[in-house]
Amino acid sequence: MTESATIIARIVEYNTGGKNRETIAREQVGTIAQHHSRFNSDLGTAITEAIENGYLEEQNGELVATERVDELIRGRHYSMG
Repeated sequence: MTESATIIARIVEYNTGGKNRETIAREQVGTIAQHHSRFNSDLGTAITEAIENGYLEEQNGELVATERVDELIRGRHYSMG
């Protein structure tokens, strides 16, 4: 998975669940990603890739991280690809 898709999955994970809302709007993810120094991709493409790889899901038009995103947080399954 590309670095940009990994960044998006981590943003969604960090900003949902626990004391935060369970989901996050794409626009809000985009705003956060714009301030990330290593995000240099099209937001839609990165989100689609993260969904296709099973790290994110869409619920009611918003994004939520799957349990699989824990693999990314621990640093596994990361590639510059």
